[in-house]
Amino acid sequence: MSLKKEIFSNLKALAIAILIALLINYTLAATLKVQKPVMVVVSSSMEPTIKPGDIIVVKKVNIEDIKVGDIIVYKNPYTQKEIVHRVIYKGKKYGKVYLITKGDNDKTNPLPDQLVGAAPPITEEIFVGKVILIIPYLGYPRYLVYLIFKI
Repeated sequence: MSLKKEIFSNLKALAIAILIALLINYTLAATLKVQKPVMVVVSSSMEPTIKPGDIIVVKKVNIEDIKVGDIIVYKNPYTQKEIVHRVIYKGKKYGKVYLITKGDNDKTNPLPDQLVGAAPPITEEIFVGKVILIIPYLGYPRYLVYLIFKI
């Protein structure tokens, strides 16, 4: 096979793989009712449960159905970043549920997010969803891009 044909064949395979990945992502988004159903974790705040480079799958559920101990994703209004942390307290104020969260890694997150002012109490407005699946290591290439380029 000539070099030109081999390059074309590899580009075609790459394009097909990207299309399949996009199709899977959009299908999961519609099924799980969340904009970004598949995310790569880039922080060590949930170690040892979830490590940098692990992939998580997120599903939108009613915030009322969240229990203490669940791992959730919320969009931090202070940083506009998605945060993956565990619910350590569930309360109700003025008829609305709110959640208090903390990373599992006591070295990087010794106190709850809300106690240190890293995030407000989690309400329906910033709640993204519940982590329903953790896939170890599969997102490592994306994590390396984050480490190198900070994107």
